[in-house]
Amino acid sequence: MNAPLRTLLAAAAIAVAMPTLASAESSAVKIIAPTDKTITPSGTWSIGARAGDFVFIGGMRGTDRVTGKMVDGDEARIRRMFDNMLAAAEAAGATKADAVRLTVFVTDVAKYRPLVNKVQKDIWGDGPYPPRTVLQVPALDQGDIAEIDGTFYAPEKK
Repeated sequence: MNAPLRTLLAAAAIAVAMPTLASAESSAVKIIAPTDKTITPSGTWSIGARAGDFVFIGGMRGTDRVTGKMVDGDEARIRRMFDNMLAAAEAAGATKADAVRLTVFVTDVAKYRPLVNKVQKDIWGDGPYPPRTVLQVPALDQGDIAEIDGTFYAPEKK
């Protein structure tokens, strides 16, 4: 089974397993508000959402948190992409240790996957690493090279 199909099936399984959490209008879904440590959305999207004990972060790219401009340099931009995802997760009470699934989109898998691997190893050390899929896409917003989505399991503190 190819990676895009696996990703779609995983998303469908989550929606089926948690029907009360599948709708953004549900009171069980809480949109994560930007903080001074996260990026601010550039359009009609949110940095993430909490649904019960799960935190979903989407669309994180290598943009500077203050200027909103893409960071210069491929490795620096990929590092900032990871940093932006982890900052958004932290805003919802999750850490890198809570990551259960990462999906990375790149415009050239042969060129950028080695950088994604290097930066992820710098952040996670020798592991364990969360499951991850790297997908090559024809283009990303603003001509960017990489984007990441992360799913985290971080039970809400009551």
